[in-house]
Order: sequence, then C-alpha cells, then structure tokens
Amino acid sequence: MAMIRGVRPLFAACFMAIAILAATPRPVAAQTTEGDDWKLVLRKNQEALILQASRFKSMETVLPRVLRDFRSELSALEALRDQLTVITSLTTGNPWELRAVLHGLDRLRGRGDALVEPFRATTEELGRIFEQIETLEGEFSRQSADKPEGEVGQAIDYYQRYVSGVKKALTRVKGSLDRELGPAMRLQTGIAEMEKNVRDRFSGAWKDFFLTPAPSVLSLGAWAEPGLKMELWMSSLGAYRSFFSGEQTTSPWDGLAKPAALALVALLAASVLSGRIIRRFPGLAGALKLRGVLRFAGLGLAFAWAAAASPFLLFEGLSVAAEIFFAAALLSVSRFLAIFLGEPGADDAPNPLRHLFFLFACGLALRVLGLPSPYSELIWTALLLFSAASVARRPPRDDTPDLIALLTTADRWLFTLLALAAVVGYANLSHLVISGWFLALAFLQCSLRLGRLITRWLDRAEAAGVSLFARGVVGGLVAPLIHLGLFFLALYWFCTQLGGRTVFFDILDFKIGYRDIGLSVGRLALLVVGFHVARTAVAAFKSFLPEAARLRPEWDQGILDVLSISATYAAWGLYVLSGLFLLGANFTSLAVVAGGLSVGIGFGLQNIVNNFISGLILLFGRSIQAGDTIQLGETWCQVKKVNIRNTVVQTFDNATIFVPNSDLITGQIVNWTHKDARVRREVAVGVAYGSDTEKVRELLFRAAAEHPRVLSEPAPLVQFINFGESSLDFKLMFWVADVAHGVSTASEIRFLIDRIFREAGISIPFPQREVRVVSGPGDGPKPGGNGYPGLGQAPD
Repeated sequence: MAMIRGVRPLFAACFMAIAILAATPRPVAAQTTEGDDWKLVLRKNQEALILQASRFKSMETVLPRVLRDFRSELSALEALRDQLTVITSLTTGNPWELRAVLHGLDRLRGRGDALVEPFRATTEELGRIFEQIETLEGEFSRQSADKPEGEVGQAIDYYQRYVSGVKKALTRVKGSLDRELGPAMRLQTGIAEMEKNVRDRFSGAWKDFFLTPAPSVLSLGAWAEPGLKMELWMSSLGAYRSFFSGEQTTSPWDGLAKPAALALVALLAASVLSGRIIRRFPGLAGALKLRGVLRFAGLGLAFAWAAAASPFLLFEGLSVAAEIFFAAALLSVSRFLAIFLGEPGADDAPNPLRHLFFLFACGLALRVLGLPSPYSELIWTALLLFSAASVARRPPRDDTPDLIALLTTADRWLFTLLALAAVVGYANLSHLVISGWFLALAFLQCSLRLGRLITRWLDRAEAAGVSLFARGVVGGLVAPLIHLGLFFLALYWFCTQLGGRTVFFDILDFKIGYRDIGLSVGRLALLVVGFHVARTAVAAFKSFLPEAARLRPEWDQGILDVLSISATYAAWGLYVLSGLFLLGANFTSLAVVAGGLSVGIGFGLQNIVNNFISGLILLFGRSIQAGDTIQLGETWCQVKKVNIRNTVVQTFDNATIFVPNSDLITGQIVNWTHKDARVRREVAVGVAYGSDTEKVRELLFRAAAEHPRVLSEPAPLVQFINFGESSLDFKLMFWVADVAHGVSTASEIRFLIDRIFREAGISIPFPQREVRVVSGPGDGPKPGGNGYPGLGQAPD
C-alpha cells in the first residue's frame, strides 16, 4: 500500500503551490489594468501552470520510493505465481486440488489488483496533468500570436519554454510508469489465463477422477514400492508447506491461530444466543438441540471464513472442517425439528443418518490428506465394512419408521457394495456416492419435517382465524420455495464435492431441446417458481374479493366473478408467455404456432373457440351471472357458475346441466332475475254467481296483505276478468322480492284465499253441465216408464 501513501502528498502540494503563488511577485501584474483583458488571461494561465507544475513536482519527488516498493511487491507476486504454476502442473486432476489452486489464484489476483490500482490511478492523474499542460501551451501560443511587447512578451516566451520543459519531464515520467506497469499487467494477464485453464480442466477433471478406475488393491502393481510412495507423499506435504508457509507465517500450524480464535468466538456467540433464546422461550421444545445447531453452524462459518484467507494446504483442511460442521448443523436442525414437532422417540432415538455422517466426514478427511494408493483404499474399505456391520447390528425400532428410516435400511447393502467397488479401484467413486447419498437424505429429512411444520401451522392458523391471504402465501409460495431452495442447496453442496461452483453452473446450464427452444435445470427451476408465484397471486387476489365486496356494496356477484376470472387468466397467461420466452420461443415461432392453431380452429376447434368467445361475452356482458334464475324452454334453473367453455346451472329438481355458452348467446333465454330479483305472480279464483264482488275484492286484498313475502310496493292488484260459465272470475296479482319464493308464495296465497272465503261465506263453484236428450218424431215413453228410454223397465 506504499503507492497510496506516496500519492497522498500530491493533494497537499496543490494547496502549497497556491500559497506560494500568492506570495510570489508577478512581473506582469504590475502593468495590468482593468482594460487589459488579455493580461488578466495571461495571469490566470500563469497561476494554472504553476499549480500543475507543483502537482507534477510533488509526484516526481515520491515516485522513486514508490517504484522501489512496487518492484519489491511485484517480485513477491511473480514468485507466488511461479509456485502456483508448479503446483498446477503437479495436480493429478483431483477436483479438490484444482479448487485449492483456484483459491490461490484468486488471492494472487486480488493482491495484484491492490498493487496495480494505485499505479493506474497515478497514471490517470498524470494524464490529466498532461492535458492541462497542453491546454496552457495552447493558451500561451494564442497570446504569443498577438506579438505583445515589453515584459509581457518576455513573460509569455519564458512560460512557453517552461511548458515545453514540463511536458518533456512529464512524458519521461509517464513513460517510466508505463514501463513499470508492463510486467504487472502481464502478471495479471498470466493469472487470468491460468484461472481460465484451471476452470477449463474442471469440465472433464471430475469425470476422469471419479469414473476412471485406479489399480485394484488386489493387484501386485498397486503394492509396488509402497515405501517410496509414502516418502513422496510426505515430501509433497513438505513442498506445499515450503510454498505457502512464507506467505504470512513461518509454519502452516501457525496459521491455525486464526481459525482457532474464530472457532472460540463462534462457540461463545452460540452459547450466548442459545441462552437468550431459552430464557425468551422457556417452553420451547428441543431448546437444547437448538444450542447444538447454533454451535455447529458457528463453527462451520468460522472455519469457512478462515479458509477464505488461508494458504493452499490450510485451505483444503479448513474447508473440510467447515463442511463437516455444516453437515453436523444440518443433522442438528433435523433433530430439533423432530423434537419440536413431538415425533415419538425423537429425544432418545438416534438419527438414522449417523452412519452416513461418519462415512461422509471420514471420506472428506481422507480426500484432503491425499494418502497414496493403496493405503487410502484400504482405510476406506475398512471404514465401509465397519459401518455395514454397525448398521446390521442396529436394532429395529418399535414404532413405525419414517421415510428416511426406511431408506436407510438399504445402507448395509450399499456400504458392502461400495466396499467392493473401492477394492476393485473405484474408491473415488464410492466417496462421491456416499457424499451424494448423505446430502440427499439429510436435506430430504429437513424438507419433510419443515413440510410437516408448515402443515401444522396452517391448521392452527385456520383455527385461529388468520387471513386467507397469509395462509395462501405460506402454503402456496413459502413452502414450495423452501423445498426448492433446499434441493438446490443440496445440489450445490454436492457439486462442491465434484470440484466447485463451476460444475454447479454447468448443471444449471445443461439444456435439452431442439434448436432455439430448450429446457435446462435452471430454467426448470424458474418455471416451477413462476408456477407457484402465479398460483399464489391468483389465490391472494381471490382472497381480497370478499373484502372488496364489503367495501363496495354496489358490486354484485357478477362483478366479483368477472374480476376473479379475469385475474386468473391474466396471471396464467402472463406465466405461459414468460415460460415460452424462457424456453427460447420468439415472435416468429409463436406466429407459426398461431398459424397452426388457426388451421386447427378452422377444421375442428370451431365449437371450442365459439364457446370460449361466448363465455367472454357472457362474463363481460353480464347478461347471465351466477345466482340468476333463468328459464331454458320449460325448465327453470339457477346459474351456479359461468365458465369460459360452458355455464353450470342447477334445476329445482337438483339436476346439474352444463349448457354450452354458444347456446346461451344465440338462443332465447329468459332471465327472471336480471338486474332485479323481484317477480310478479298471479292467482286466479272464481266465485259463485250472486256473490258480492266488492267483498270478494276486499277479501283478495286481505289475503295478499296477510302474507309476509308479498311486497306492499308495487301494491297488489285485483282484476275482475270475466263472467265465466260457472263463476265470476277474478285475478289477484302481487309482487315477491325473490323469484325463488314465487311458486311457494302463490301456493300459500291460495290456502289463505280458501280459508278467508269459507269464513266469509263466499263459495267457489265447480263447473256444472246440464245434459238434455231430444227424442225423434213418433218416439215416446213406453208404458210403465218414467219418460226416459230404458229407465224403470224390468229386465226381460
């Protein structure tokens, strides 16, 4: 950082130059008058020139010392670059070694940027001074073109020579800086090329490392010169120490002071935080397990933080320690959730993933140690067989095991199979399988328990009356995003086992498709997230509709249905369009699809599109709405829901009819409740001839007035409609507030009329007929008869 300290005097020199300029006698100033504008310009240019020259002089003074410090730091960085080059050439394609090399290159690039940046800023400052000097040179040249005489001309000539000298010195210094920056820029370029080469090796390194078999431990070649292999392994560790121990410490073990201090701070912070949580929530189930979660997570963060600033050898070791503590924290979270949910045996029963965790930690330790073959294979095989035997001796649980316990029942056979794979040369692959299986089951265990926790909260929230919007957001968006986030976190962690973030991003970018349209893992994740966002948005909007209906009483159910369906189709339409463009579709391909759809509509989809358009007309035209009572021919029914394709109606016999929307648009439909649910009903009644018609009129009005559902406005009406064959015919017309009560009200009115008429002595006649038989000429009654043929005669 010596460069930064060297540039600071530049700003102080500016103020000093101004002070010196104010105290210095100026020969031209004595001859200046108010009318001599060009002389004022000359004085201004003189001050600017002196200021720029002072700034340059201050930089020129500190520049040699800055250059010495710069060369020294650059030499150290070049030495580190050469050491990293050697290590890169010695790596055998182990993804973990390549990741450590990338870490070293990243640190080296950061130190190079910190070295070059102040020099680059100084070069830019010199460039600005050079531009100012050139501007002043032009000003003096223009003043000299007027050929002033006397002292003014001499001053201009002096400053022109002075500017020329400053420009030469500035050009010399600037060239010196450019020459000094050349090696630094080449160093940065070389580091960038090395990073690119190492990252390019990642694409195939993990495949070769994990899928290429090593010599079997049963072969004689694997045991050739075992002592030499151990000696080379020890010397490689010594080489790594010699490479990087001099960077900050004299020994790699001295670098453990920082992670140890960070671990101690993490443990203290976890203890304090867990203690406050226990005091704040004294009845919290599993509070002691929460303390373990905080401790393991804090230790993982401490070691990860220490690894980021550690040299090569310590970086690998501290990274492994961080992963092990993070894995322990993950199992502790799962254990805490089990106790919090009150699962049977959660306090005493061991986690079924403990054997996998043991192998996961041992595998990471063996991988970072880099023991030579076949020693590492033998140790790993022994660990696998020991874990298989331990799983076989594990007693079965009395209660019904969960999904994770059922999956881990196959661990015994999995460990045995992987031990055989390690013996035949696939030890690296068995390491990878153990890591992937453990991470998958650990994250699945947490995901399942978080899902049960969210389900329990939703049940309690519904019972407590929590708003539908909050429950919809938690159940429809938060829960899926948590599960999706855990999945990608597990995938990212597994990809670090393959070497680093590069593999993870390669997996996200892996695309399956045809031409421009394709689907990758990352795009699939965005589609899943968009699906849940659209579904939650629709549910949230529908949850606000009851509140909107309360705030706007003038909005009927039809308006609410229109808003609900419009929001639903708008959200899903936007999701579909976004999904198409996310998959790579463009306007041209969409136009082709639209053309194909138009042909399909013309041939076979006419009715579907017709019903769809008719549904939109019904929704926005609101001629038929949910709750309306309509008449289809002779059938009376009530509208339940207007869909895009059809309308659902229910008859008063409780039969559901799906009516195509096009039939409702093109046919004649009677809507009894459109805009107004009131309906007029009529009751016809006949009284005997000779009845008092005024009294009959009064009694009919009385029957209408006694019924509670008959509206007083519009008022009932009684009409004397006809002199019938057997009766005087009257009609009582009255209004009912709801068409659904029209038939029952008319029936009850008839009961009232019958009772009132009987009490008043008004009779309701029944039809009577008189039959006359006309005899022909010469026909008469027979003797002994009663005047009618065939009556009163005795049988023969």
